[in-house]
Amino acid sequence: MSRKFYFPVQKLTINQMLFISHMILVITIICGLSYSRYNSEWERQVHYSALLAKQSINSHINFFSGSVAGVNYANLTMPTTKQTISSFEDILYFEINGVSDYSKRAVNIRYLAETKELWRGDVTLQEIETIEDRIGVLESKLASPSLTNPVTIKKLNYLLNRKKTEYSLLSKSFSLTQTTQIAWEKPHVSALQYQLDTEDCVLHIQIPLTNDNGGYIWAIIDASKLSEIQHSLIEELLVEALLALLVSLVLIWWVTHWLVSPLKNLAKNMSSEEAYKNINKLPELQRVDEIGQLARAYKGLLTKIESQLNILRTKSDTDPLTGLGSRYKYTHTVSPFLKRHLNKEQYIGMIVCDVDNFKAFNDLYGHTEGDNALAKVGGKIAELARESDLAYRYGGEEFVILCARPTESQLYYFTERLKLEIEGLGIVHTGNLPYRVVTLSIGSAIVSATDLPCIVTDYRELQERMFNIADKALYSCKELGRNRVQWREAKEDESN
Repeated sequence: MSRKFYFPVQKLTINQMLFISHMILVITIICGLSYSRYNSEWERQVHYSALLAKQSINSHINFFSGSVAGVNYANLTMPTTKQTISSFEDILYFEINGVSDYSKRAVNIRYLAETKELWRGDVTLQEIETIEDRIGVLESKLASPSLTNPVTIKKLNYLLNRKKTEYSLLSKSFSLTQTTQIAWEKPHVSALQYQLDTEDCVLHIQIPLTNDNGGYIWAIIDASKLSEIQHSLIEELLVEALLALLVSLVLIWWVTHWLVSPLKNLAKNMSSEEAYKNINKLPELQRVDEIGQLARAYKGLLTKIESQLNILRTKSDTDPLTGLGSRYKYTHTVSPFLKRHLNKEQYIGMIVCDVDNFKAFNDLYGHTEGDNALAKVGGKIAELARESDLAYRYGGEEFVILCARPTESQLYYFTERLKLEIEGLGIVHTGNLPYRVVTLSIGSAIVSATDLPCIVTDYRELQERMFNIADKALYSCKELGRNRVQWREAKEDESN
C-alpha cells in the first residue's frame, strides 16, 4: 500500500500557519514584482539607447538620402562623412544601402570602426577595368609625339591624375569588400527599427532613407554599456527584493505574534476615515511591548502617507507640460483670489486664451511638436504674468489667467501684450492663415468690487459667471478671425 504524505497542518499553531502562508504570499509577490520591474526597466533602457542612436543618425538622414538619390559617391566617401559616421557614439559598423532615384543604380557604402575604413561595397571588376582602359587611353594621348599644346597636355594630365585617384579608390574598395569579414548578419528588425543581439552584445539599428527609391541605413552599436546596466539592474533588484523580504519577515512576525484585541483596535482605526486625526488617541501607543511598537510604526506610516499625499496634491496643482497651474488647481484657487483682490478694491480680469487652429497644427507637425508649442506658449504666459497673478492650463490648448490690477487699462494692456508676444514667438504654423505662425484668441471678463452685489451672491458663482462670459468672448474672437482680444464686463448678461 502506498503511504500518503501530508503536511501536518493540524500540528501548527495559528501564528505559525499565518506566518508561513504570509511568507509564501510575500515571496510570490516580491518575485513577481521584481521580474515585472526588471522587464519594464530593461526594455526602457534598450529603447532609450536605440532612440539616442537613431536621433544622432536621423540628423544626417537627408544628406545620406540625397547622396544615394544622385549616386554622389564623392559626398558619401569624403573624409568629413567618415568623420561624421565615426562620431556616432559606440558605432561598430555602418552601412548605407539604397537605389538611385535617377539611374536606378544600387548604392552601397560601408564603414567598419575596427579598421576605421569607409569604402564602397558595390564596386565591380567591370567598373575597375573601365577605369583602367580610360587611364590607358589618356597615357597614350600624352605619349603621342604630335601632342605639343601645353594647355591640352595640362588638361590630359589633370584627367589622368583624377582617373588614377579614382582607380585607387575603386581598387581599395573592391579589395576591402573581398577581404573584410563582417562579423554580424543583418537581422529582420521589428517595427521599432532596432534589435538587441545579447549574444554578440550589439544593438542593430535600421533607419529608412527618404529618397524616392528608398533604401536603409544599418548601424551596429556596441551594447556593452547596456550589459553593464543590465548587471547593475539585476543587482539592485536583488538587494531590493532581499530588503523587502527582510522587512516583510519582521512585519509578518509582528502581525502573527499578537492576534489579540489591540490589533482589532488598530484594524478599527485603520478602517476609519479619520484615522490620521485619531491616531494620537490610541492607547496602544503607550505600550512598551510589540503591540506598542506596531502602533507607533502605524502612526509613522500614516504620517508618511499624509506627507506623500501633500506632495501629490502639490504635483496635481501643476500642469507637467507647461509648468502652469492645473485645472484641478483652478477649481480651488480662483474663488479665494477673487475674494482677496476684490476686498482690496482692485479690478480683476479672467482671461481665457485658446491657441488658434491647434488641431491643424497637430495634424501638420505631429503631437510632439504640438506639445513643444504649448510649452513655449505656457512659458511666455508665465513670463508675462506677475507673481500675484494666477495662470492655468485649463485643458488641451486652452489657458486661463487671473489678473488683479489697480486700473482697467492695465488689464487691457496685459492682454494686448500677451497676444503680440505669443505671435512674436514666431512658431511656424502654416495652417493658421493668414498669420502662418501660432497665435492666441483671448476672451476676457472684468469685474470690480462695485459690480459684485449686482451680479452674484458668492465668489464661486462669480467664478463660473466670469468664465462663461470670457469663454463667450473667446468664441466671438474665433468667429471674427482669431488672433484678437475681446473684453466683456462680468455684469453683462451671460446669454449675450
